[in-house]
Amino acid sequence: MSRVPDNQPAPVVCKNCALRLARLVCQRHWWFPLIREPLLLGMRILAWNHAIDAGRHPVHNPACSGCIRFMKAELEEKSGTFRVLNNQIGKIFTTLRDSRVTHVERDEAQRFAREAMGHHVQQFTPMKRKRS
Repeated sequence: MSRVPDNQPAPVVCKNCALRLARLVCQRHWWFPLIREPLLLGMRILAWNHAIDAGRHPVHNPACSGCIRFMKAELEEKSGTFRVLNNQIGKIFTTLRDSRVTHVERDEAQRFAREAMGHHVQQFTPMKRKRS
């Protein structure tokens, strides 16, 4: 496995907006934060232990600043403990989360992530008015 130098953020490719999906599930199911938040706390502790700052990744969309996907990407590179736990828990968590949202909502989260990785996200970029 190639290692990312400590002074450079790990490259990240977003396939879907995990935060958007998690928010939807949290709104629908009171118990979901009871599962998600301890996992996030564990990731934050491991990130702190490995001096990972998710906020240092450049983003095209202000809503993506500090996203946990950046933290996960660096943890995959720097933490054997995270890799073991993520291999055991990650797919189960993702399956649980995805089973609580519709196909349309997953598609929207994927579209949002694709646009957020690009240079233009209409939701956050002011539209210029054409002069007549």
